[in-house]
Amino acid sequence: MTRARRAALVAAAALAALGVGGCSPPDEIVVAVPTDLSLPDDLDTVQIQVFEGGRPRFSAAYERLGEDDAGTLLPATIGFYSATGGGDSIRIKVTGRTGGELGPVRILREAATRIPKNRIVLLTMPLNFLCDGSGRDDGQGSVEDERCGEGQTCVAGACASSEVDSSALPDYSVRDVYGGGTGDGDGDCFDVPACFQDAAPAEVDAAACAIAVDDGAALNVALELPSEDGICGNGRCLVALDADSDDGFRVDGGRIQLPPAVCEQMAGGKIGGVVTAPVTAACARKTAGLPTCGPWSASGSKDP
Repeated sequence: MTRARRAALVAAAALAALGVGGCSPPDEIVVAVPTDLSLPDDLDTVQIQVFEGGRPRFSAAYERLGEDDAGTLLPATIGFYSATGGGDSIRIKVTGRTGGELGPVRILREAATRIPKNRIVLLTMPLNFLCDGSGRDDGQGSVEDERCGEGQTCVAGACASSEVDSSALPDYSVRDVYGGGTGDGDGDCFDVPACFQDAAPAEVDAAACAIAVDDGAALNVALELPSEDGICGNGRCLVALDADSDDGFRVDGGRIQLPPAVCEQMAGGKIGGVVTAPVTAACARKTAGLPTCGPWSASGSKDP
């Protein structure tokens, strides 16, 4: 990533210099914002808001994502730290928009948590296709949840608790966000069109929303879309799912368990189908720590 910000949750709400790194208090939560969509075609703006006790404490919009003059690259990271020894209760909203800061909202992700004590932890808040339509603008620049009730947020197309226990979050490591790199264009990325060039259509058990797999088979999984959302190439548009993730899929008992929203959206025609491709030396397993390649990417330099 080329630019990041950090905000201190104190009465003066001091905003420090650009960049996550250097000397920092040991009570910090680093929010990582990845996406499985293409920028700027699907999203061009990420808005991040933080509230403490219902009061707004931080708000910033990063526009023109995917353009040469973009304010940041994705995944983006932003750290919020405590000047009072940790324990601050905060609510974070991450919004994906099109058409700038006041443009239509496509995706909203929320988290209610606390700044940890004596740790720097990583909280990943993705803006993913399965949660398309999860937020709306209230007409005054703020965002409301369109799909879930109070205390919930969209995760993999379903409503889940927005409460996050920061003590259970992993320690922050920049390499866990940027494909083993530092966010300055190094590290690895996942080339969606290339890795699914010879992908096979998967037979999905709609009742279980699962795919049977051979024992020991290591596969990447993608959603094939009838629209031009997702990352397009080789005549089709795909959304690659993260393995071993609540936002993607898990392998359990000889089958790939997909999020139920995949089958719901297949039935509604928003998703055309599911494809799989083998994990290879050139195409590693797609995980949350391996971002997609593209001109928007802070990890790797391959164009999709």
